[in-house]
Amino acid sequence: ASPPAEGGGSPKSPLEILTSSSTYFQISEPKAKLMTRYSREMTLINGDCCDLTKKKEELVQRLGKKLLVLTNEQTSIAEESNANDLLGNEVALKVTQKVRPADASKFRSYVDDVGYITMLLLSLSGRLARTDNALHNIEPNHPDKKILESKRERLLEQLDEAKELKDDIDRRGSIIARILEQALTPDEYADYDYFVNMKAKLIVDSREIADKITLGEEQLRALKDTLVQSEC
Repeated sequence: ASPPAEGGGSPKSPLEILTSSSTYFQISEPKAKLMTRYSREMTLINGDCCDLTKKKEELVQRLGKKLLVLTNEQTSIAEESNANDLLGNEVALKVTQKVRPADASKFRSYVDDVGYITMLLLSLSGRLARTDNALHNIEPNHPDKKILESKRERLLEQLDEAKELKDDIDRRGSIIARILEQALTPDEYADYDYFVNMKAKLIVDSREIADKITLGEEQLRALKDTLVQSEC
């Protein structure tokens, strides 16, 4: 059985983690922002050639250790996702046994849509953040500025549509929750609540870790290239 849900009252939507104040969007910076920050850090490294090389080597070591930690976290998240999927299969079996076929179908559609909308919102928000960052760093008269502005407008429209879809999924989730609360035992319902909330959270966590690993690997390659070019 899953860990007990915290607190009481009405169940929260698993998609609440995708609000604009989400930890993911506050902490997991898009590629463009992280690369900009990396460049800024490198400009702060002062000194002669050998001193600069030494500091770069230290940074390579730190990045390598960070990537190892992130890779271990990625493995843990994958294992947790597999365990949650198994729990979801058990929940689905109980639901099929205890509710009408039409309600069981609604349950399956809702669970699928939680995964779909979570990935869609992450994708659109990440693309919008990269576009905003590109606009922030581009010269005012650059020929690509209008293209980026047009892209930003399209992404904003798509994000608004996705948020409306999320609201609809939330409403359906509330209906499903009421049906399952009546049909399942308290422990079975707790398993359902845990499963569906963790499904969304683990998708976000997995995306965040994957992004950080990709960026760390790119930073490491770039830093090693500069070491080769600036040997004392």
